[in-house]
Amino acid sequence: MTNEQKASSQYTRWAEQQLLDYENRCPGSLFSEGLSLTVEEGYRLQNAVAQLRISRGDSIIGYKVGCTSPTIRAQLGIEHCVTGRLYKSEQHESGACLKLNNYSKLAIEGELAVILKRTPKPTDFTQQGIPPCVSGIMPAIELHNHVMHGTPPSAGELIAHNAIHAGFVVGGTSKTTDGLANPELSILIDDKPVEKCQGSQLIETIQSSLQWLQESLKKTGDELQEGQIILTGSIPSLIPINRECIVKIDAAPFGETVASFVH
Repeated sequence: MTNEQKASSQYTRWAEQQLLDYENRCPGSLFSEGLSLTVEEGYRLQNAVAQLRISRGDSIIGYKVGCTSPTIRAQLGIEHCVTGRLYKSEQHESGACLKLNNYSKLAIEGELAVILKRTPKPTDFTQQGIPPCVSGIMPAIELHNHVMHGTPPSAGELIAHNAIHAGFVVGGTSKTTDGLANPELSILIDDKPVEKCQGSQLIETIQSSLQWLQESLKKTGDELQEGQIILTGSIPSLIPINRECIVKIDAAPFGETVASFVH
């Protein structure tokens, strides 16, 4: 057996353990036992888990971009953007009722998701505003298993955990709006505001995240495609959800997304 074959076999075993831990809601036993991975190794393990999930009948419907803001980077101890896959089995519609015990240390982010009408081109990012490759924008609640075992946290572990992504909730409608004067996004828990951001940074995050993601995927021979959903990253902080509550993302002029969490 060649060294590459041995490595491939090792990643397959790791992927099987990663997915089993994820399904049992105790993610990352490999890292609690001392495994340490580089960024490149983290993506290789993420890829191996993705292929395993696909072989079991799931499908990839897009990507998330994480660690896009100083707030989230400080929370997670990571200094650069990361990406993970979105799976069809983990997409929920606005109004969903989700069980807290289906997650491990559940935390949410409020952000904007976009739907692509085609593969982005370099010219899509030469002007300010919503890139022409975007056909729709939706407020999103991103779900996370906020579990990291490494001390200090490492990008390799975060990436291997699919950027701690555990699903997402989006509204049933979407739209783009030209000439946005003052977009805003508010996160409310039981109708009480807990985080808010507004202004051009929301639209700039869409543009910078898509551009970074497209360039990152090129390095692996992949590319963004028509119809894919992209979670473009949170500006507010990662918020723990440890009790029954209703979470709402209100993002004028793009509408709102709501989910309830129960035991």
